[in-house]
Amino acid sequence: YEPSYEQVLEMMRAFRGMRPAANGVVQFSGGEPTIHPRFLEIIRAAKELGFTHVQIATNGLRFLDLDFARAAYEAGLHTMYLQFDAVEEGIYPRTRGRELLAAKMQVLENVRRAGQGRLRIVFVPTIIRGSNDSQVGGILECAIANSDIISGISFQPVAFTGRISTEERLAQRYTLPDLALDIERQTGRAKAHEDWYPI
Repeated sequence: YEPSYEQVLEMMRAFRGMRPAANGVVQFSGGEPTIHPRFLEIIRAAKELGFTHVQIATNGLRFLDLDFARAAYEAGLHTMYLQFDAVEEGIYPRTRGRELLAAKMQVLENVRRAGQGRLRIVFVPTIIRGSNDSQVGGILECAIANSDIISGISFQPVAFTGRISTEERLAQRYTLPDLALDIERQTGRAKAHEDWYPI
């Protein structure tokens, strides 16, 4: 179901009221949180309730509108966890069903302009072997090139749910050791067997 504005407020008040310490960070996700009819009011309310860090998990497409990006920043948005699967044309149709690279790059520029360096982005690529595993190095390089607004990358190896054959699952499975090896192979910036540590 789609929670109403009042239900979201009730959830945020309960979250802020938790003891022994009130929570200071909230992230809105979905689906796509920016399509909620009162999205900007919800962000503003989170700020007014005392959340010191307000985040969203988003595909970013609403931020193609610079006015919307400015309004979200002014309402109190701090960080976007941005779906970002590739830095080359032709990958997004396989991962998201349509070409989105130009749109994603415009989102970066709009966030830069709207937040004047204070609105931050974390790239969230979903990595699928054979679809976009060749992109991890380019995604890292893109993040470094845009480090004035990019504060991190949350690489997410694909998680399979529902009906999928064992053969297909194994062919597309991508692990964190695969990521370490690919970063080394594609960028030379880190040694897979020396520079990676478990959390």
